[in-house]
Amino acid sequence: MVITIQPIIALIAGLANIILGIIVLRKNTKSPNNIWFFLMCLFGGSWGVTKAIQLSLMNIYWHDLIISKLVMFLGILAPFAFLMLTYHFPYKTKIFSKRLQFAIYLIPAILLMLTLTGVFEYMKAFIMNGDLNWDVVLFDYSIFSIYFFLYVLCGFVILLKKHFKSGGYQKIQIKYLMIATISTFITIGFVSIILVLFNNFRYDWMGALFMMIHFTVLSYYLFYRFDRLR
Repeated sequence: MVITIQPIIALIAGLANIILGIIVLRKNTKSPNNIWFFLMCLFGGSWGVTKAIQLSLMNIYWHDLIISKLVMFLGILAPFAFLMLTYHFPYKTKIFSKRLQFAIYLIPAILLMLTLTGVFEYMKAFIMNGDLNWDVVLFDYSIFSIYFFLYVLCGFVILLKKHFKSGGYQKIQIKYLMIATISTFITIGFVSIILVLFNNFRYDWMGALFMMIHFTVLSYYLFYRFDRLR
């Protein structure tokens, strides 16, 4: 195992995200808003922790057997949790038909099954000149990329519709969540999705750091700031 500064930062950021989710959940364990925010932090933070292991472990067998699959498993769950958060925050919307709701659950379920069974291999690890490297499986990773941006876009559309219909504190909270959507998932989408499509893994670790910064600011504005103003 090789330890450098990048996996250490990814590990700390991932653990901080998980702790942040727990703090928000403890504030109200029955609220769907808090529950889905916690799950988003849990999946995103666990992705950061697993990413740290992926960057440090010099064992191809464990990479292919567990680590790479777990990274993608958590990567699939994170945008799903985000979409569910936008669906419930600050109130539950009913803009989806039953068929569309079924599809929203079905698509990640299929991707998760294909990932766990090894049908989808998003990347393959190899060691060259003593350094750990990866080759992206372009077709499989492209499908994941489309899924990622599609769910983020759907979440943003939901928030946009709620923004025009809401007022007062809710409108401001939705605006903050929209800003966080753009900032978080564009930065993560660039360093951990788009660059990876071109086999550039150099900045992949920064996704966990961006996520920690944005989620921390977002949790304050969504769950704490306006409680003090009321």
